[in-house]
Amino acid sequence: MDELITRSNISPADYKTLYPLFVFDVSKQSEKLKSSVVDVQIRAIFNQAVPAGTQAYAVVMSDKLLTFQSVGSKMSVVY
Repeated sequence: MDELITRSNISPADYKTLYPLFVFDVSKQSEKLKSSVVDVQIRAIFNQAVPAGTQAYAVVMSDKLLTFQSVGSKMSVVY
């Protein structure tokens, strides 16, 4: 990779080990689920304690216009 182009100072190997991405494609659900609200919950079990200050981000992409509201550690949809 040309560092002048990427300018991220992160090698592909570092990106793989330090910044893993998890992608869940739920577009292949049955038609019955597509017309209703679907709760998505992600639970993770780690072999070691997660270091303090670790952050996780979620990007939700949808073809419907939704508004999310945070209530502490939970997110809800506002219609």
